[in-house]
Amino acid sequence: MRFDCKNCIIIIDDGKGKVYQNGRLMFKGDSYIAIKFMLQFTDNAEEVRQFFHPQLSMREQVKWKKNDDEVQRKERERIRQEQEKLNQEKQKKTPIRTKRQDKMKMLFK
Repeated sequence: MRFDCKNCIIIIDDGKGKVYQNGRLMFKGDSYIAIKFMLQFTDNAEEVRQFFHPQLSMREQVKWKKNDDEVQRKERERIRQEQEKLNQEKQKKTPIRTKRQDKMKMLFK
C-alpha cells in the first residue's frame, strides 16, 4: 500500500513500513511506527489521520505507563525527603570542641 501526502510518501508492505520525505528515506521498520513518523513529518495532517484511523484506533493504550509514572513520582518524593533529612541533620550538628582546642584558644588570646 502506498499513500502520498504533502512531501511525504509511506509504503506499507507485509507489516513493514518505509517513510520518504522529499524523496529521502527517513524511516524503515514497523508499519505502526512508520505511520507515526508519517504523522510527524506531515505535522499531524488530518488526511493522514483519517486514512490510517483504523490502525491508529486499534492500537492498545499502554497500561503500565500510569503505574510507571506513579512509581517515579514516589521515588522522587522519597529522594527529596532523604535530602531534607540530611540537610536537617547537617544544620543540627555544631562543631564539637575538645578540651585541647579550648586550651589552644586560651593560650593564643
